[in-house]
Amino acid sequence: MAVKDYEEQVFAGVLGKVIGVYAGRPFEGWWKERLEAKWGFIDRYVHKDQNVPLVVSDDDISGTLTFVRALEDSGLYKDTPDEFFGDTWLNYLLEGKTILWWGGMGHSTEHTAYLRLKAGMKSPQSGSIETNGKTVAEQIGAQIFIDGFGLVCPGDPQLAAKLARKSASVSHDGEAVNAAVVVAGMEAAAFVEKDMEKLLDIGVSLIPKNSLIAKLHRDVRAWCKKDGDWRKTYDRINEKYGYHIYGGNCHVIPNHALMVMAWSYAPNDFRKALAIVNTAGWDTDCNSANVGCLMALVVGLDHICDMYDYRSEMADRIILPTADGTRSVTDCLTEALQIAAIGRNVMGWKPLKDDGHWLDFTKLASPRGFMAEPTERGIEIIDNTYWCDESAICLNVECVMPIGGTARISKPMMPGSVTGGYSVVGTSKLYSGMTVKATLLDGTTDDVRMFVRYMGADGKPVMAYSESCDGVRAVGGKKTLTLSVPETNGQPVTDLGFEVCMPEKGGIAELYVAFIDLEGKFHYQADRLPVVNRGISGWIVDCDMWRGRFSEDKEELVYFGKNSETGYAYTGNRYWKDQSIEARLAVHLADAAGLMCRWQGTRRYISLTRRGNKLVLARQFYGETVLAECDVDWKLGDVHDVKLECKGNEIVATFDGKKVLKAKDDKLSDGAAGFVYSVGMLGIGRVEIKGKI
Repeated sequence: MAVKDYEEQVFAGVLGKVIGVYAGRPFEGWWKERLEAKWGFIDRYVHKDQNVPLVVSDDDISGTLTFVRALEDSGLYKDTPDEFFGDTWLNYLLEGKTILWWGGMGHSTEHTAYLRLKAGMKSPQSGSIETNGKTVAEQIGAQIFIDGFGLVCPGDPQLAAKLARKSASVSHDGEAVNAAVVVAGMEAAAFVEKDMEKLLDIGVSLIPKNSLIAKLHRDVRAWCKKDGDWRKTYDRINEKYGYHIYGGNCHVIPNHALMVMAWSYAPNDFRKALAIVNTAGWDTDCNSANVGCLMALVVGLDHICDMYDYRSEMADRIILPTADGTRSVTDCLTEALQIAAIGRNVMGWKPLKDDGHWLDFTKLASPRGFMAEPTERGIEIIDNTYWCDESAICLNVECVMPIGGTARISKPMMPGSVTGGYSVVGTSKLYSGMTVKATLLDGTTDDVRMFVRYMGADGKPVMAYSESCDGVRAVGGKKTLTLSVPETNGQPVTDLGFEVCMPEKGGIAELYVAFIDLEGKFHYQADRLPVVNRGISGWIVDCDMWRGRFSEDKEELVYFGKNSETGYAYTGNRYWKDQSIEARLAVHLADAAGLMCRWQGTRRYISLTRRGNKLVLARQFYGETVLAECDVDWKLGDVHDVKLECKGNEIVATFDGKKVLKAKDDKLSDGAAGFVYSVGMLGIGRVEIKGKI
């Protein structure tokens, strides 16, 4: 039997996790004395004091929301084998660019494990003490990535422990894995049990009684009951379990102890628990995130912001850089629904009915990343998040407007510039040719229109608008705004939004949005890829070098290359179904180079490459399958027209206008498109990508 309000509870857990990161990130690594001297008791966001953004890319979020996808990608869910968790790392990680802190072998536990995996070692050996030593293997990373496995096992802490142990062991071992198991088990239990003392008992029951994590639990909980003051308990923790005893970059033992302390002193108070664990210091974003996820499950969605508004300033936004750009900018509800869908399969429950909407504001209240933009003088946006009454939930904006006033809310389609130690890569959600439809509810002010924003040729933002709803017929008490994304000349769409105007009179203007949907075709075209600093705006590029044309080239080409292994350059997302990519290509000393489509990560895509005197059509799916091949007269340095087309399960390759290869594939049905190059360089001229969603 399904757990009551499962999706809502997962949403609460994801919100708690993300809020915890945003609350603790600005002072990560600080100690308690320094924190209290500057801010006292930190029961609020303090990012502005540090002059840093609130919404940031962070491994705690990215790893948590990505590594749980192993269950879905394997198709085996709770029976996913150990090795596949490591394969999932390899699929979604681009070294130095996505998810992790890339600190190097023996310095970053996660980077160490990744290098083991890349060299061919399998999980769990990749993260074992035997392979990497006790100190490296017992750092904090396993714990910070683990919440997703609690969220997909509602009411079943034993199953959560089993899956958490498999996932944690990709990169960690020993007490680090024990800590991860405790957290995941507590979170799984919290769907049905809200008493913190019982949850702590459940968590520690899942690991050996003689383990250090179990002993730590007994000590900290006893100290909390005796001391009655978290600062006294902190001193005990520092003395017995502090960093001076448990070394490395960020050991799990000291930080797990602080989490137990926060849960014990604030068993049903979200704000106080975060404040305690953040003021205590050390690895604040990690600790606050784990504490926040569990506390949100305990107090429930409606009580996360009882004492402080954590949500308005961040609008539920998430930056999620992985090798799959689809969700590079996302939101807490989108991610919660993804996790809940996995959880239903793990638990063997009936899936929710899919209404097919891209963004549905009518089920659970969330701004889905929409936030007010800076307004003109005299305009006050009094509600820019969400609205509920007995009959409806929707995205709601109410503006106090002067005559002729204009207000906007928008949602980013791509990650922007973010400070901090974690790289941000991504692709847009919207491309030229696509159609965006917004369903507005009764009560919406007539003069409302939808817009997209992208950069023009002069480097200044360009706005493209729909017609206003004043000219749209109401059907069944609703209105529809339709916007066709215009030709952007290869520039990515960066924002989607609504503009509310008050042209004739001042007063209150209102916007109520029920759904936003995507449909139609897409296209991308460029005579020459606009490369800046090894990157292309709106693309994800993994290369060791790039350059423009060689002196002997007879046409304009841009070259990308890798010194070893395989590199990629691609745009698009998992909304792309049928697709084709056509380009002018020249291979420069590469072992293999060419086109790819239906990209879902480094282990999941279709490729068409020149390999010596062969043209090879292949599928990468945790190993390569050659689908078809033929001889080809393609000398190094020669430029040819090459095309790769996927329609349904049919794949066709064309060389200089002639269809040369054909195959079928039933494993990959969607994804991005671009270029692949191994041990050498690929020159790229005119590019055209098109298809439908």
